[in-house]
Amino acid sequence: MSLQEKVQNALDAIVEQELECGCQAALFIDGKLEVSAFSGWTDWSRTKKVDENTIFPIYSAGKAPCSTAFHRLVERGIVNYDTYVRDFWPEFACNGKEDMQVWHILSYRCGLYIVPPSTEAEQADFWTMTEKMAAARPACAIGTKQQYHPVTYGWLVGGMICHLLGRKNFPQIFHELVASPANMDRYYYSAGDEEATNAAYLVTAKDGSNYDKMGLEWMNKPLFRRCCNPASCAMSNALSIARHYAALDTGLLLHHDTIANAAKPLRSPDDPFEMVQGNWALFGLGYMLSGPVDDVSRIIGHSGWSGSQGLLDRKRHYAIGFTRNVFANPNASLDAFYKTIGFVDRDWPKKA
Repeated sequence: MSLQEKVQNALDAIVEQELECGCQAALFIDGKLEVSAFSGWTDWSRTKKVDENTIFPIYSAGKAPCSTAFHRLVERGIVNYDTYVRDFWPEFACNGKEDMQVWHILSYRCGLYIVPPSTEAEQADFWTMTEKMAAARPACAIGTKQQYHPVTYGWLVGGMICHLLGRKNFPQIFHELVASPANMDRYYYSAGDEEATNAAYLVTAKDGSNYDKMGLEWMNKPLFRRCCNPASCAMSNALSIARHYAALDTGLLLHHDTIANAAKPLRSPDDPFEMVQGNWALFGLGYMLSGPVDDVSRIIGHSGWSGSQGLLDRKRHYAIGFTRNVFANPNASLDAFYKTIGFVDRDWPKKA
């Protein structure tokens, strides 16, 4: 039985047990597509089946491809990691951010993790929120603490890219820099009505449980499916996610030395991190690091609140994409996928 057949059978079994509603799994090995499996339904009404092209809300799994777009500008000589943000975004130089450098933002050490006061309509407006971030004050001293930025990271990195290029349409910029060369044909930072005709909706588990009611509802709203926030409102199929990491693995998007540099842990010596199960917020330059304890830079990428995953195992040359729509534990379909392909993410010891 082929690996494709094994993964397909595993996903079908999880859906049949109603531990999952709908899901997709994709795997490239050494740049070659080995698995593109899908199973289930776009919601519990079971009126529309998931297929290979169905797009899912992937929440924070959108952060890493956005980071790749920035690294592309560095390779083109447009900006450096130690460039001051004020040099290309003058409005940013206020409220304690005057000496903030690019690397502070990419490494989650800029202290701008709090969403500024804003309405839902404002949060769905990319340019409004980049302006609010430019006026914001860091919640902690710059460079001191690596703190996850669940929502603001996309406005910050996307805003830097737009200001560097003198353009406002971030989805189009991303398409040119990353999505088009990597053939990510079902990946969106702003999914329009046409794309939404084949899209999954987040659902509770069959027992009614969910991670968070607000999170469940957020990406089911047309307002946020259509909006641009690369940190929290991306939509994609698993194949496009995996294609991003395959394009990194083969050197199509970035040089390998750029990736190696971005995969180095960037926490301050005064901000230690314990690699144990339950901890996860360890970052390089824009990528979450989840390799084994003795080689944490080996696996890079980002997961999403919905249970989606996008990862690259730089040693085994596994490029992974995964989507699902049950917004609750357990993430049985992901577990079944990883078990079938023999993959372990964040293989860290249990807390003492």
